[in-house]
Amino acid sequence: MRCRLWAPGQAGSGCGRALFGQPLAALCGEDGSLPRPIQELLAVLRREGPSTEGIFRRAAGGTELRELREALDRGARVDLGSQPALLLAAVLKDFLRSIPDKLLVNNLYEDWMQAMERTGKEEKLSELKAVAKKLPAANLLLLKRLLSLLQHIGHSAATSRMTTSNLAICLGPNLLSPPNEDLLPLQAMLEVTEKVNTLVEFMIEYCSDIFGEEVAGRSCPSAGESPAPMDGATGAVFLLLAEPL
Repeated sequence: MRCRLWAPGQAGSGCGRALFGQPLAALCGEDGSLPRPIQELLAVLRREGPSTEGIFRRAAGGTELRELREALDRGARVDLGSQPALLLAAVLKDFLRSIPDKLLVNNLYEDWMQAMERTGKEEKLSELKAVAKKLPAANLLLLKRLLSLLQHIGHSAATSRMTTSNLAICLGPNLLSPPNEDLLPLQAMLEVTEKVNTLVEFMIEYCSDIFGEEVAGRSCPSAGESPAPMDGATGAVFLLLAEPL
C-alpha cells in the first residue's frame, strides 16, 4: 500500500449547514444557484463520466466515500477535480439519496406515474412538463442538470458501458418513491422501482424535449474550471487516503 495525500481544493459547501440530508432549497445561494460542490461534481462528471466504465454502477471505496462525504458535509475545501470519477458519482448518488422527500418529490409520485400512463410520446412529454413545474425551483434546477449529465453519459455508452436504461436503474430509486414506501410489501416495492426506473429512463432520453435548451448545463462550471474559493474558508484540510499499488 502507498499513501496519497489529498490536498485541499476549492469546493466548500457554500453555506453554514451540512450538505447532506438538507432540503435542497436551503442549500442554494441567494441567486438560486446550486451548492458549489454539487455544481463542481456535475461539471467534473460531465467531463469524466463518458469515458469512465461503469460510472454510477461500480462501487467506490467505502473509506474514501465516507471521508469525502464528511469533508463536504463540514464545508471543507476539497479539490473535486482531482478525485476519481467513480468516487464522485457515488458521492452524487449519496447526495441525491439524502434529499428529504427526494429530488422528484415523493408527494408527486402519483402525478409522475399518471403522466407515464399516457399512450403517446407527445402526451407523455406534455404531462411530464406539467408535473415538473410543480417541483420546487431548486429541485427543478438540479433535475435539469442531472438529466443533461446522464443523457451525455448515455450517448457515450460505447466507452461508459452505461446506457440510459443502466443509468436509470442505478439512479431511479434515489430520485423518487411513493409517500407510503415503508408500508409496501416487497412485491409492490419491486413494481414501484420498475415504474420509477421507466420514468427516469424516459426523462433522460427526452430531457431536451421536456426542458429544451434549459438542460444545457449553463449554471454548472465548465468542465475545466473550478469554482472560486469560498469566502471565509480558512485553514487546510488534508486527508490521507490509502491507495493500493
